[in-house]
Amino acid sequence: MKKAAILLLLAVLIAGAYFKFDYLAEPTYPEKAELFVIESGSSVRAIARQLEDEGWIRSARLFEIYVIINDYQGGLQAGTYQFEVGDDLFQIANQIVSGRAASFRVTIPEGFTVNEIIKRLSEFDHIDQEDLVQALEDDRIKRDYFPDSSEVEWPQEGFLFPDTYNLSYEMDSVAILNVMINRFENYWLDSLENNETDYSINEYVTLASLVEKEAQLSEEKPLIAGVIYNRLDQNMRLQLDATVQYALEDRVSRVLYGHLEVDSPYNTYLNSGLPPGPIASPGDNALAAVLEPEESDYLFYFARPDGSHIFTKTYQEHLERLREFR
Repeated sequence: MKKAAILLLLAVLIAGAYFKFDYLAEPTYPEKAELFVIESGSSVRAIARQLEDEGWIRSARLFEIYVIINDYQGGLQAGTYQFEVGDDLFQIANQIVSGRAASFRVTIPEGFTVNEIIKRLSEFDHIDQEDLVQALEDDRIKRDYFPDSSEVEWPQEGFLFPDTYNLSYEMDSVAILNVMINRFENYWLDSLENNETDYSINEYVTLASLVEKEAQLSEEKPLIAGVIYNRLDQNMRLQLDATVQYALEDRVSRVLYGHLEVDSPYNTYLNSGLPPGPIASPGDNALAAVLEPEESDYLFYFARPDGSHIFTKTYQEHLERLREFR
């Protein structure tokens, strides 16, 4: 009878210990999944205490025991982590050991300018706008093919490739901008360098940026590229509204005659040839269009209300068709 009572007591104690262990290892369900930062040189005890204090685990002591039992003491990696609400103590420990640092997702649309890209990136709390601007002056993100002109505010304009990026929170502003330039190089540099024309990489990207901003429909980009080439071949001024918009201090919903007088090397109504550099970041379709433009005799075009364009060969025909839409 006494032996049975002792066995029953041991069973109760073991069960209690198990349930307590299970409870301490369960997720704590914090109100929201915020970033968790482990500083370099943090001890296991400091990490465990930080996890408990911030509400990610119930027991710092159990975390320490788990790390020690699995010989993870030297494997906890510094960095920024983003745990999922509902992760238990073991999942959290294993993520820190694996070094699966948090990342954030950002989409840079086609046709964004450097200023718009900086604004988009600085919407993330951990990225400082001033740091991004300073990074643009860093030699580590300069390339030989960038425009070398005092008329260009940002040499990187047009070369920060528009795409969706998964970026680590550990990356500084220089690294982020370099990722975008490297993406351009990986996708397009060889094709632009090895093309059998006299255009430089900067000129090709400038051409593509004009096409990107002038064409709303992807299927029209090769034809608009062809019109731009036709005008250049005949030494005509390009007279593109997109270049005027870029030259203006503030964007306008519609370019008016008064805007055409803006004093800027980018104003293709006043200056012949290409602008000194790109006016935005062109995407794949625009870059492909300037490498393989659609041949035609067109020299003029204007936009319909739906974003498509009417193309004409002569200025007289251009005016006649334009009157039909006024």
